[in-house]
Amino acid sequence: MTATHAAPHDTGPEPTGRRGIFSALRGHVDLFLNAGSLMATTLITSVFGFAYWWVAAHLAPQAAVGQASAAVSAMTLIGTIGMFGMGTMLISELPSITRGKWDLISTCLLTAGSAATVGGLIYVLVANLWIPSLQEALGGGFGTVLLVVGIALNSMTLVLDEAMVGLLQGPLQLMRNAWFSLLKLVLLGVVAVIPGLALTGPVLLLTWVAGIVASTAILFRVLRRRGMIDSLHPRPSLMRGRGRATFDHNLLNLATYLPRAALPLIVTATLSAEANAAFYTAFMVLSFMAMVPGNVALTLFAVTAGDKGALRSKVRVGLLICLGGGFPASLVVLFLAEPIMGLFGAEYAKTAGQALAILALTYVPFVFHHFFLAISRVQGKLRGAGIFSVFAGLAELLAAWWAGTHGDLNDLVTAVAIVMAIETVLVAPTVLKVVFAPVVDMSAVAEGVNVMSTTSLTLRERAWLPLEYIRTVGPLTGVDAERVRDALIGLHTADPTHRAVSRLDRSGANWQHMDGPSFARYVQDAVTDLGPGPVDFDDMTRQLQSEQRAHHPVRILVGGGYFALKVAHAYGDAGPVNTLVREIVLAAYEQRAARIAPAKRHKTALPKAWWKQFGLKPGRWKEGLSFARPPHIEEGPTRAWQAALTVRTARSASVLGQMRTWRDQHAPGVTTSAITFAAFTAALIELGLKPDLRGGTFLADARRYLDKGVSIDSNFCMGPFLTPASLTDPMAIHTTLKAELATGRILTMMLLREGKIMLTGAPGMPDPYPAEVAIEPQPRLTFSNQGRHDMLSDLPWAVEPAGRVNQSVPTLNGPEGITLTTSEMNGVLHLEATFHGTTYDPAVIDRALYLVCSDPAGLIMANR
Repeated sequence: MTATHAAPHDTGPEPTGRRGIFSALRGHVDLFLNAGSLMATTLITSVFGFAYWWVAAHLAPQAAVGQASAAVSAMTLIGTIGMFGMGTMLISELPSITRGKWDLISTCLLTAGSAATVGGLIYVLVANLWIPSLQEALGGGFGTVLLVVGIALNSMTLVLDEAMVGLLQGPLQLMRNAWFSLLKLVLLGVVAVIPGLALTGPVLLLTWVAGIVASTAILFRVLRRRGMIDSLHPRPSLMRGRGRATFDHNLLNLATYLPRAALPLIVTATLSAEANAAFYTAFMVLSFMAMVPGNVALTLFAVTAGDKGALRSKVRVGLLICLGGGFPASLVVLFLAEPIMGLFGAEYAKTAGQALAILALTYVPFVFHHFFLAISRVQGKLRGAGIFSVFAGLAELLAAWWAGTHGDLNDLVTAVAIVMAIETVLVAPTVLKVVFAPVVDMSAVAEGVNVMSTTSLTLRERAWLPLEYIRTVGPLTGVDAERVRDALIGLHTADPTHRAVSRLDRSGANWQHMDGPSFARYVQDAVTDLGPGPVDFDDMTRQLQSEQRAHHPVRILVGGGYFALKVAHAYGDAGPVNTLVREIVLAAYEQRAARIAPAKRHKTALPKAWWKQFGLKPGRWKEGLSFARPPHIEEGPTRAWQAALTVRTARSASVLGQMRTWRDQHAPGVTTSAITFAAFTAALIELGLKPDLRGGTFLADARRYLDKGVSIDSNFCMGPFLTPASLTDPMAIHTTLKAELATGRILTMMLLREGKIMLTGAPGMPDPYPAEVAIEPQPRLTFSNQGRHDMLSDLPWAVEPAGRVNQSVPTLNGPEGITLTTSEMNGVLHLEATFHGTTYDPAVIDRALYLVCSDPAGLIMANR
């Protein structure tokens, strides 16, 4: 039962000349995929919206359509204002919240609904007191009440849709919008055939409100069926401290959205409801085209917020999409404006045919304005962009009002187009500066590093990029920092493209290969000399744990006879890392260059292994595609929390013999790692920690599925969540893991993970820790057995096996997680428990490890 984490070994840099268009575009799949998912929602709502208004224009009087479109505009405008930035806040906050996600969501929904209701009442008051044309558009008492309800519901569903994005459930918001678009069209057909029912403005509005209610009910039913809603307890206290962070984004959102949403209202107020019916239809055509730059720019912000180095390339590709595809479409609309409007009726073509042609000219200004906003968000210039957008929006609205009161619809849209053209002149330099900025690795330049070439990380390397792993060994003789540096310099001289002597570009997902002088300087920082000692080897591990992830794939501390190495999981796992540790230590001891031969890359090993396991065996497909989900975590009281990653270690030269003796009597065939896992769980129970006994994560090696002779120097493993009958029973753990490995479904999990990374990309850094943890935390257990480390037996050890330190420690864990890592070396069992000292008392974990090393059989028998 051996679990390893690995990443493949590169054979060298890819020649720049081999990069073609496909290779260039492949790096932007995340932009295509995420923008495409947003466009799908916009496309569905636009197509069905087009169909809705087309049907309405042919079935209902033009005045009724004008009333309904004005009401929908008000509903959308005030509903968006009523969001108060709640949706944006949820997108940023939800990924970092472990508990109470739906408490926060329901609080935001209630807040947005209340604010929108107040806004709706103010709108009704203003319309009745000062704007007769808007008062007429209200449609009487029933229409007024329905409008206020619709405004509140629309605001809440807008927040709910963005909450789905924050929960990484974009398909669910797409589903809700699809149902809404379909249902309101169906309801329109139903009310049209009801005898004696006139299609007035309020009746048309009723189909929208009913569609919102029905589609939201469908969404909640799906969420509950999937067990995704933990609780719905709105708590106003959850909003404390979260308002200020959203102010700038909210200001920018409103300043961008409100002018466009208010234009139909200005048309109605300055011209007529009939003119607005035609304008609204023409503006809908423009909005359909503008969804491309809007969604691409939004996705641009999402995919570059944590990767500013990719901004230039993403902006260039985004502009290529928007201008290369959208600009020709805008020309088509320009020349075919009247026939397009004629689809809605002759009166629509007469009223707004020329207006649509003028609006088509604003497509390019839309592109540059959206990209200016996205770039400003990424570069942290929100306040300036927000102020600019406020004045630009006011200028558009004032121009529309002035032109509407002094001319006709064509004059109004011409005035708006002129203002947007001026805006483009002002914002285009910001966009073009990014497009034509030279590509420079600023961190490398700042360090005086000359990067000769780069090699792209493989999918498996990218999958493990956020994770790191520490190996600490000692005490040793004849090994110091200067000798270690010389060994690495020798490795670089022999193979400057070897990953151990390269820079790790996390943002660009590349290995950067340096020239000799640059690496000679680089290695001084990569290897730190702690002096002749004495040193605390546990402090060495903690020091490496506390260091921020950087561009060092290999970070080393040497001193007092101990050697501690932190290696990026993008480099490798127990196998390749042990090889690296052994070679560097021996080369330093022998005062020679380190020598690590490059491994052959087997690019098709994973799909071949999957095909061998499942391809021609349909009977295995169902089992191979069904995965156990971690159980739902019950909600409970929480407290403020901050990360404090801690490790406690133990070792024993006698306990393995005790385990084997107990196994022969009580559990024949069970591995010592299963006994260790069960004993550790039992120790936690005995000490009162109450671990989650419904299951645990077991890291498992997938190399067993490979053909003979295929050796992969990479991460070829997975950590499925398994549910043994008892986590304190070694036989149950052994049987469950053996059955899991027999299915081979971890190959499917690996394929799916690599497929997702290929499409969406992988983060260079781990997700941020949450700010809260349960008051009574329940340990979530992860078990990792690294097998035998006897290959390290020939290191220049200064002591006998029982006194040797051989630590294997991860640098990441969940707030309530405890990871137990086990290994054997020369008959000695080595244990490391990684957890957060702010969640669990380190003294208790120390005691648990001591009990495992002293009396594992007693722990297991006591829990039978």
